[in-house]
Amino acid sequence: MVISIVELHQKAERLREQDRLLEALKLYEEIVVGYQKNKNYSGLVESLGGRCLTYKHLFLLSGDFCFKNLAYYSALSSLDIAKYYKITDKIYRCYFRLGEMEILFENYKKAIEYYKKSLSLYPQEEAEKGDFQYHLGEAQCLRGDTKNGLENLSSGLTKIRQYRDSTDSFLVNVWESGCLMKLYIFTKDKNYLEDAQKIIDSDSRLIIRKRQIAALL
Repeated sequence: MVISIVELHQKAERLREQDRLLEALKLYEEIVVGYQKNKNYSGLVESLGGRCLTYKHLFLLSGDFCFKNLAYYSALSSLDIAKYYKITDKIYRCYFRLGEMEILFENYKKAIEYYKKSLSLYPQEEAEKGDFQYHLGEAQCLRGDTKNGLENLSSGLTKIRQYRDSTDSFLVNVWESGCLMKLYIFTKDKNYLEDAQKIIDSDSRLIIRKRQIAALL
């Protein structure tokens, strides 16, 4: 049975979320080439975003600059390709990924600019927009703008919860638990950590989140 590039892409996403990062990375390389060969540039843009996240997690585990650099250029390539082929419905995600990369490099001012750009282009109100907003709040807090940062973290959490019932349960659990952990980091309010722990404990799919919250306990 021949597996399609789309199915391989889905498998790579699952492997990444299972923290099987090197396996995911190998698949992403095949997927990038497959999408390019088929001239599916929208899929290519998405797969570069997934490869970016995989390298990001490898950097966070290892501290190796090479992984951080590869993550950044995967995100940058994703944006460049989306612009070149006028894939306008993906560009807001590309800016979001670049915001994440600037956080890794501690360029918080630039991260804020990218997050604001991604939010300005976001096409609708939904839980994922809350995820984008809380990341903006994180960048603001890291830059020292705690007031606006905490406001965006709280507003992001509210939006995630507002659309919880109409969102994929895995994704919404990832976003809500991530936001709660960031709120704990910046406020030291253990209620946020406890709420995050409840979500993570309730969903066996949150393998990366389990590792992340263990580092906070």
